[in-house]
Amino acid sequence: MSVTVYVVAGCPSCAALLDDLRRRRVGFELVDLTAHPERLPDLAAVTWERRLPAVVDHERCSIGFAGRSSSWAELGLSLPGRHSG
Repeated sequence: MSVTVYVVAGCPSCAALLDDLRRRRVGFELVDLTAHPERLPDLAAVTWERRLPAVVDHERCSIGFAGRSSSWAELGLSLPGRHSG
């Protein structure tokens, strides 16, 4: 797998990105932060931007899909020990 994709349930931009990647048969590791919130610090380590969806390709991180994204706070996410908003 060449990229890691961070998403959360209920995020329309996340769903659209996953549909696009699957349609184009792009291999990826899926990290669903709804099911695995303990992985949020992994994403925070590679980007200062607190928005989803996020695609990490080695040292690069791309945020959003088709010009749309949702903030972590809008999605109810926060790093351990911090409030979401």
